Amino acid sequence: MNIRSLWLVVGWLGVVAALVFSLGPATPEGTGQHVDKLVHLAGYAALMYWWGQLYVNFAQRVRVGAALILLGIVIEWLQGLTPTRDPDAWDVLANTTGILLGGWFAYRSANLLQLCARHAPSSRGK
Repeated sequence: MNIRSLWLVVGWLGVVAALVFSLGPATPEGTGQHVDKLVHLAGYAALMYWWGQLYVNFAQRVRVGAALILLGIVIEWLQGLTPTRDPDAWDVLANTTGILLGGWFAYRSANLLQLCARHAPSSRGK
């Protein structure tokens, strides 16, 4: 498996983790609302940053960001169908803010996928 394929697998595992954690049992009430919003922001920032390493031009990153925003909206809608969760527009705002931050960091930083590919042992000649 090459590094790009591995990066894709981990990215999809991140999407699955977002679904599982968002649709599973709610966290205890004592954690506080602000912590919840920070978790949303950080989680979606990490997803956008990760996927931003795979898709590097502006148009591709805009499409990834739009897909992640849509994912967050769909998850909030699905939470309304569960007995233990309620949809929250503030979560969508926190998700979107995280996506913007993750996209900005992906734009401003070195591409980790390219760095890993450059330094990975070559399998040529085997």
